This record gives sequence, structure tokens and C-alpha cells, in this order.
Amino acid sequence: MNFSLTKKINITSFLWVILATMFFVSCNRSKVHNNIKKPLAPLSFKSIAGINFTEVRRRMANGLSFDKNGFEAEPGYKITFLTNDSASVWSPDKKAFINFLVFLEPDSIFNVARSYFKMKHMSKDSLVLQVLEVQGDTLHMKHSLVYMTFYSNEYLKNVLHTDAQTLGKPDRRDTLFIEHKAAVAEKNPDSAFAGRQPVELKSLNSLLTIDRVNVKPDISNNYDASDYYMDPEFNITINKAYEDFSYSFWVCVDAKGQITFYRSIDYIMPEFRESTIKTIKAIIAGYLKAYMAATPGSTLGIKHTSWVILNVVGKK
Repeated sequence: MNFSLTKKINITSFLWVILATMFFVSCNRSKVHNNIKKPLAPLSFKSIAGINFTEVRRRMANGLSFDKNGFEAEPGYKITFLTNDSASVWSPDKKAFINFLVFLEPDSIFNVARSYFKMKHMSKDSLVLQVLEVQGDTLHMKHSLVYMTFYSNEYLKNVLHTDAQTLGKPDRRDTLFIEHKAAVAEKNPDSAFAGRQPVELKSLNSLLTIDRVNVKPDISNNYDASDYYMDPEFNITINKAYEDFSYSFWVCVDAKGQITFYRSIDYIMPEFRESTIKTIKAIIAGYLKAYMAATPGSTLGIKHTSWVILNVVGKK
């Protein structure tokens, strides 16, 4: 073959390789560019400004009203977005609406009334918010498993012809869930859970007095009084005891109202552990079971085993 012809063919082939490479790179860049997610538009409340919304349902990610510990996600929030940076929120403590600033974050996240939410759905008739769990400066999306559904007051009244209280009640799935948990807790106290109607203690003897530790919903606990039933706590004083003593401990109260020691709240040195627990059990058997009666906790009308904190003081 002629050398000059061969050279021309090689040069032509080389040029074709360059052109093909440039075309491939150009197409690839185009694809990369097209795959880049466009920044989401900032969240705006202009379309729903001035509309009064009432929470009608609060559910866990599994669709239930209760979690494994017995906490009930109860609806009760009312909110009206006034502008993009302010909202009026109902205060159960003051029985009035209070204006709060709204702080917008990326990805439809906002902060209002000392709480973080993610807007999952927004229309003039309804809202769906995800309650975000916050620890320090970190939002834990995987642990944020509570969802709030709101309807506008006008939609509730004129379209659904019902009220928030009716829509917010636990359903059949919740009942089956609690029935199952109660059966498990009856066999294993470690599976006990908080009663929505917590344990009640009543003194049967003037030598024993009982004071329930109350939890008031206010701004310090973000208007959340769930500790009142999640961790029921009682201060008990026994007069004319055999000696002065003070112990704080958890007890299990079963579905029949029977009280049994669960564990100490105070730290016990290993060498005193056995004797201290023996003493606490003696106090339960000799004083508490003799001087007071317990009404078991219940949820959805189902009695079940639950835990109670007792701070017991004996005065000689």
C-alpha cells in the first residue's frame, strides 16, 4: 500500500476518534447536568395565610395512635399562618392563641412555637406535618415518627360535617394493639407499658399519706403533660414507722392491682444491694400493701401491667 495513502487514512481515523470522543463527553455532560436535582423552592405559606387549621389526627409512622411504651399521640394543635414568618398557635395553658415567629429551613422544614416540623402536604383544606425529633443541633429524621393531620375549620364544618374530636379518636387497630401488649405484659413485667389512665393509689390508713406528683403543661415542657401518665410518680409518707428511712423505686402494678418491686431508682453499692432490696420488699409487703390500695392503669378501657415511681419516706 502507498505510504502517503496509509498516512492519510490513519490521520482521518484519528480525527474521527477525537470527534467521537468529544461527542460522547458532550452527551455525558448533558446527562450529568440533567441528573442534577434542581434546588427546591423555599416553603411558602402565602397560599394558606389566614386559614384556621385544627389538628384532627396524630399517628405514628405505623398508623397507630400508640407507641410501644404506651405514649398516645393525641391531636390538639391549632395553627393559623399569618405570613411567611409568623403564625398564631393555640396555647392549651393560656386558653388563647399566641403569635410566634416562623423560621424557614431547607427541604420544607420550619420551626414554630419551639418545635420543628416538615411539611409533607399543604392545601387550603388540609395539612400534613411530620414532627421532627431534635437533639441539640441535630434533626433526627429516622426517629421522627409522628405525623399530624390538620383540616381547615371551614372544611371540617361545611364539607365533612364533623369535628376534630370525633376524627381524632383511636380506632380498631389501636384496640387490637393494646390488647396484644396487655397480654404480653401480664406474662412478662419487663413488657409493661404506661396506662393512658394511670395507676391510682388510695390510702387505707391515716398513718400513710399519698401525694401525686403533678405535671402541668406549660412552655417549659412545650405544653406536653404526657409525663403525668408515662411516668406516674407518688410521694408516700409513712408515720410511726419502725425506723426513719427513704427509698425511691419502681414498682409494677398488674391488672389486678397487685404491687411488686421492679427496681431501685437510687444507686445501691454492690455490697448493700441484696440487703437494700430485701428491705424495700419488706416495706412494700408490710406497709404499702397493708395501708393502701392500687387501681391498675388502663388504656382504651383495658387494664394492664404498668410501672409507677414511689418515693417512700418512713418517720419513726
